[in-house]
Amino acid sequence: MKKEITKNLHSLICIAMALLILSGCSEQKETSLDYLAVQLSEGDSWSIIDKDGNVVVEEEYPADATISIIHDGVYWVKSGDKYQLFSVDSPKKPVIDEEFDDAAAFFENDVTPVSIHNQPIRIINTNGKTVATLPKSIKQCFCFSKDGFARFVDKNDKWGLIDTKGKIAVKPSYEILAPINDGHFLGIDNKDSYKILILNTRGEKKGEFSAKKYALVTANIMEGKIIVKDSNSDDPNYHVLNTKGEKLFTIKKAKEIESDYMDGFLVIKDNNEKYGVVDDKGEMVIRPKYTLLHNYGNGLFAAQKDGKMGIINAKDEVIIDFEYPKTAWIRLGEHYIMHDGNEWVVINGEGKEYTTFVDCTISGETYVNYTEDTPPAEEMNQGYDPDMEDDIEDYGTYGLMSVLPEGITQYAGEMGGYPIEFTIVNHPEKGELYANFKNVNYGTTMKLIGESLPADDGAISFIGEENGTQWYFELDGDADNISGTASGSNNYKFKVKLKRKE
Repeated sequence: MKKEITKNLHSLICIAMALLILSGCSEQKETSLDYLAVQLSEGDSWSIIDKDGNVVVEEEYPADATISIIHDGVYWVKSGDKYQLFSVDSPKKPVIDEEFDDAAAFFENDVTPVSIHNQPIRIINTNGKTVATLPKSIKQCFCFSKDGFARFVDKNDKWGLIDTKGKIAVKPSYEILAPINDGHFLGIDNKDSYKILILNTRGEKKGEFSAKKYALVTANIMEGKIIVKDSNSDDPNYHVLNTKGEKLFTIKKAKEIESDYMDGFLVIKDNNEKYGVVDDKGEMVIRPKYTLLHNYGNGLFAAQKDGKMGIINAKDEVIIDFEYPKTAWIRLGEHYIMHDGNEWVVINGEGKEYTTFVDCTISGETYVNYTEDTPPAEEMNQGYDPDMEDDIEDYGTYGLMSVLPEGITQYAGEMGGYPIEFTIVNHPEKGELYANFKNVNYGTTMKLIGESLPADDGAISFIGEENGTQWYFELDGDADNISGTASGSNNYKFKVKLKRKE
């Protein structure tokens, strides 16, 4: 009976899952950075270069430290298990002496949430000053959008919004809320409902659409547009809705969508696995002919042809010739970051080289949690309900969950052919299950929250966000060998293979 109930609930939860796997910060992040943390040579400590490629902080942080994305010259350095706030102007001494157990990056705003174990979540600014302390009833808080709002989850697993002063802007009454852009976001107010609501930052409903008719492609409302596809179709058409939930147009020839709209352009993929670009009316401006395309914004794209990367504009004019094996998905000021086969090169639109380096990082946590010590057994027993015993007796006794070691276990392997490192942290007594992911080639990292259900035969799902793309992992196996899939909000799906490190 228990597994039948779980299976029936799963059909309802799947509607919300389209939003859940997209629950990082807004994708309206800067694609052009003023600063970048780099390793100038193999094994070096971390340095920082500016938007012109000049080294402004040289070999200051250990190679095994994690440097967050740099916002207005401020960034987090994670060494061991603690976060400290630094600035480009004073890289040797932290902005404040306090260390944090959890800290979200300053992505789009000058305030961000932080947390220390057994203390409520706080909101601090780029000077390290506390601007608000949240109530303990808020157990999770995401980073702030450009227009000054952050999503939160309360002790009842309900979602709401706070402003930059920590005041409740939208009461926690939703099953889930998606990232905020230009004052709008999507939400589900009832797990039994098939309606996806379109809301503003006052919590007012501006529109809605049916999940029975349309499936979300991405959960972000970008430039007033929502990208969806036909539900329950093996060969769906892709459509664009407005903030009332009305269909604006169908995207012709699109069989996959690369990302959200950015500066009026959208990258699509056709039936032949070729990439092209449509404008904000759905008209084709670059026919599908490339094997890869990435939208930088401002009408500029990284493109791949004949296995080589180059840069083009919205008129399909070549800015940087197709002669590089790889390119980074961000720009440094007005410069591009290309890989020549040996190292990364910072170059301008005329091909002039400025700086070279071997590795870089633009990682950053997108949320923090309120954590506290486990209550004594007698306190926990006060809330015990014997009727729940059948529902929990098999938890953790199946598949990967049953053999996963307690504590920290490190794995190495690949995801879609890319080498990755994967560290799983499992503390059953604390109710903690999460993982840390690293793309070895690109240095990008993300923190993943995990869950295991008996109905899934002990398989573990992990959810996280990496550089604007949200990922959902489904993994199973034994303590030494794990396999599964990773699905991204950019419609990529990769096989994952992991082997336990000695």
